[in-house]
Amino acid sequence: MIKSVIFVTGSLADGGAEKVMSILASGCAEFGADVTLVVLRPKKMVYPVSDKVKIVQFTDKGKLAIIKRIKKLHQVLEESTAEVVIPFLPIISLYTVLANIGLKKKLVMSERADPRAKLNYLPWKDKIANFFMRKCGLYSLADWIVFQTPDAQSYYSKKIQKKSSIIPNPLDIANLPERYTGEREKHIVAAGRFSEEKNFALLIDGFASFHENFPEYTLTIYGEGPLRKDYEVQVQKCGLEKYVKFPGFVSNLPEKINKAAMYISTSNHEGISNSMLEALGMGVPTIVTDCPVGGSKMFVSTGENGILIPMDNRDELISAMKLMATNDEYVKHISNNAVKIREWLAAPNICRKWLQLL
Repeated sequence: MIKSVIFVTGSLADGGAEKVMSILASGCAEFGADVTLVVLRPKKMVYPVSDKVKIVQFTDKGKLAIIKRIKKLHQVLEESTAEVVIPFLPIISLYTVLANIGLKKKLVMSERADPRAKLNYLPWKDKIANFFMRKCGLYSLADWIVFQTPDAQSYYSKKIQKKSSIIPNPLDIANLPERYTGEREKHIVAAGRFSEEKNFALLIDGFASFHENFPEYTLTIYGEGPLRKDYEVQVQKCGLEKYVKFPGFVSNLPEKINKAAMYISTSNHEGISNSMLEALGMGVPTIVTDCPVGGSKMFVSTGENGILIPMDNRDELISAMKLMATNDEYVKHISNNAVKIREWLAAPNICRKWLQLL
């Protein structure tokens, strides 16, 4: 088993990949590994990390911040005895590749999204990183690659696939509330970045129609992003200001959604949605789109532990919502089955897979 490892992340402020990294770094440290977590950006850290993890956070800002971060990361790698470095996301992986020049640390990279997706909504730096890592083949520089789903793995060449593994996201069950057994609130919840790929416009549209027959229900979408104003305008046009809320990003999402009548994801592509896994792990009745790269279909089976619907299908969405609202026995059945995911994805089990791999 590996003795020393460095994780590299952009921040611990928000984002699914960042949350997963905080769980993995903590879990590996609890198993006895010497773990350093390098945080490249000076954002406030929201996700908790074990006291056994050494955190190194850079404070650089401004036009030359990227160059300074790469130089500092190079210095951290050079001074460390760690055998392995693990960056998440294309832009962080690109920085790490550059910082590792001349050092020859072993790199274990991880694809956290849909490599086939059009990413026009991303900032220019992320677009460049995606181009180099995915299109120009810099992922081939990794000593090993971890994928979340078989579909993501299949995108890459046979050469890359031969040096890869599939490990799903962990669930921090130690801090995940148990299944709520009381009467669920007439409340629908969703969570994610307010950007094109999450397709919250479809959810708002579907809720508007659903609300005509079920006026006692409310909708809350947690998150932030560039489309927030668009969603607020859409809600106003539907006359639903009293029933649809956007409270922003919250660090205690599980506690916020545990009693909800249903959790819904209308994404057009995902890696594996952490909020979906948390909803399932708490037994929150769950509706998700069967979107690339296959994370939803790995964990949700219609009629067994949730409802899987086609992407961008308003009628199927509304039908699933109505079923959840009217069939208590169905809801109880899928809720009871959904919580079985807790054992499968328990953070210690997933961290152990990473350490065995390393």
